[in-house]
Amino acid sequence: MVLLELKNIGRRFGHIVALKGIDFALEDGEVLALLGDNGAGKSTLIKVITGVYPPSEGDMYFGDEVIRFDSPQDARDLGIETVYQDLALVPSMSISRNFYLGRELVKQVGPFTFCDRVAMDVGAAAALGEIGIHIRNASESVARLSGGERQSIA
Repeated sequence: MVLLELKNIGRRFGHIVALKGIDFALEDGEVLALLGDNGAGKSTLIKVITGVYPPSEGDMYFGDEVIRFDSPQDARDLGIETVYQDLALVPSMSISRNFYLGRELVKQVGPFTFCDRVAMDVGAAAALGEIGIHIRNASESVARLSGGERQSIA
C-alpha cells in the first residue's frame, strides 16, 4: 500500500527552480534514501514534504487523499517529521523538555497552566524506549548526552 506519493512536485523561489518534476511513492514500511549532490534539492524536497514550504506545483498524496500542508504542524499531525542535521536542541534543558519542545504536555492547576514535567519525563522515556533508546533519566540535561544520543532526542 502506498503511504506517501509525490507527483510532479516542483518548488520555485522567484525565478530560481529548486525542484522540478519530482515523482516517488513510499510504501508502508519501506525505507527510502534521498541522495544527491550539494544543491540538488534534497533539503528543499524534505521541507516540502514536511510542510515548511508549499510546493509550487504538483500533488502530494497520503494514502488516496490529496494533501497540502500549510505548516509543519499539519505534516506532524499525519506523523511526518524531520530530524535536521543541525540539531535544534537546548543544551541547558532536560531530555524530556527538548523532546516535547514546542508541543509541551500541560496540566491545569486552578486558573494556571504549567508544563507537566512528570508526564513529559515518562512520555519521553517511553517513546524513546519504543525505538530502542534507553535513557538513564529523562530529566537530566541534554548537554550530558553523547552526539548519537542527542540525535535520537532531536
